[in-house]
Amino acid sequence: MKNYIHIVLFFIFIPTVYNAQYYNRNSYKTKRHEIDFGIGGSSCLTDIGGGGAPENSLFTGNIFGDQPIARSFLFDLNIQTTSFATNFSYLYHLKSKLALRLSLSYAKVSGDDTYSGDFFRRNRALNFNTTIAEGSGIIEFTLVPEKVGNKYNLKNKYGKSIGAKNPVGFGLYIFAGFGGFYYEPYGTNKFLNSDTVNVGNGQKYKLRELHTEGQGFEGGPAMFSEEVTGIKHQTYKPFAICIPFGFGIKKAFHTTAGIKLEASYRFTNTDYLDDASTFYYDKDKLREEMTILGGSELAQSAYIMSGTQTGAEYLYIGYAPFDVNGTPIYPTNSIPASDLGGTNPYRATRTRTEPGHERGGPNYNDSYMFLTLTVYKKLTNTPKTMRIANSGSRRKIKASF
Repeated sequence: MKNYIHIVLFFIFIPTVYNAQYYNRNSYKTKRHEIDFGIGGSSCLTDIGGGGAPENSLFTGNIFGDQPIARSFLFDLNIQTTSFATNFSYLYHLKSKLALRLSLSYAKVSGDDTYSGDFFRRNRALNFNTTIAEGSGIIEFTLVPEKVGNKYNLKNKYGKSIGAKNPVGFGLYIFAGFGGFYYEPYGTNKFLNSDTVNVGNGQKYKLRELHTEGQGFEGGPAMFSEEVTGIKHQTYKPFAICIPFGFGIKKAFHTTAGIKLEASYRFTNTDYLDDASTFYYDKDKLREEMTILGGSELAQSAYIMSGTQTGAEYLYIGYAPFDVNGTPIYPTNSIPASDLGGTNPYRATRTRTEPGHERGGPNYNDSYMFLTLTVYKKLTNTPKTMRIANSGSRRKIKASF
C-alpha cells in the first residue's frame, strides 16, 4: 500500500514542478542587460500657446531656484501642437527591482498662440517649434514585477487565485533621473490678425540669433547684460538641463521581451525653449541694435518676430499721478474719465504688446513631456555567467497549475 502512495505522490509532484515558477533572488543576474526602443507623442508647457493664465496651476515651486514653475498642466495644453518623440535606452539591472538606464531621446515640441483661449496670448500671436536631442541617466524602480512565469492561473472554490501573485501580468515601475538636451527654436511669420484673417508671409526664422527680447542690449534682460556675463551681445544657450521622471506599465510576452507604455515629464532650467521669457523690447530700438550686429536683413527679421501682434485692443482704466506742480500726468493716447470717480481716472486702449509688458512668463521655466510605447528585449547572459549567478543561491519552488 505504501508503494502505491509513493507512486501517486510522484505523479502529482512531477506536473507540479513542471508548471512551477522558480524564484531565485539572483536570477536577474542572468538577464542584467536590456535594450529598449520607443515611439510616441510629445507636448510642452511654455509661455506660447496654452489656455488661461499660468497661475491656474497644478505645480508650484521651482526645482532649479526660488522662482515658481506653475503651469496649468492639462488645462494649458494644446492638443493641436502634439508632435512626435522617439527614444533608445540601455538598462543595466543592479538588483531584481532596480535598474540604471541610459537614454537618448529625439523629439519635436511646438506652441502657437493661435490655439490659445486667452486674449493677450492670441494678440501676442507668437509661435515656435524646436527639435530636442536629449541624453539622460535614470534610476528605474519596479513596484510590481510583470508576470513572466507559467501561463496557468487556476482559482480555488472561493475565486482566489492559487497561481501567480500577479494574475493580470502587468508590471508597474517609476523612474527619475538627470539629463541635458539641445534645442534651437524656430518661428514662422504667419498668424491670425484681429479679424481672424491669416496674415504674414509664412517665412521661417531661427529665433535665438534674433535677440527678440533685447538679450545682450541696453535695457534688455539683466541676466544677459555684459556686466553679468562678461560677454557683449550675449543671448541664451542652445543647451539646458532637464530632470526627467515618470512611470510606466510593462507587459511581458516572453521571459526576455515585452512592451512598455511610459509617461514622462521633464522639468528644465530654461525659460527659452519657446524663445519667450521676459518683456517686450522696443521694436525700433531692436532693429537699430540688430542692424549694427547682423545687418539690415537680420534686423528686419528681429523686428517682425519680436512680437507679431495682431493689433487687437482692449480698454484699460488707470489713475494718473501728479507731477511736482500738482498737475495730473495722463499717458499718451488716454482720455480723462471723471465719471469713474477716484483721483485722475482715465481710459486708454492698449494691446499689452507695448515695450515693458510681459512677453513671456519670467517666473516660470519651460517643460516638456513624452508618452511612448516601447519594445524591450533582455539579453540572456552566457552559460558560464548564468552558472555563476545561480551558484550558491537558494531556489524556491511555488506550484502554480
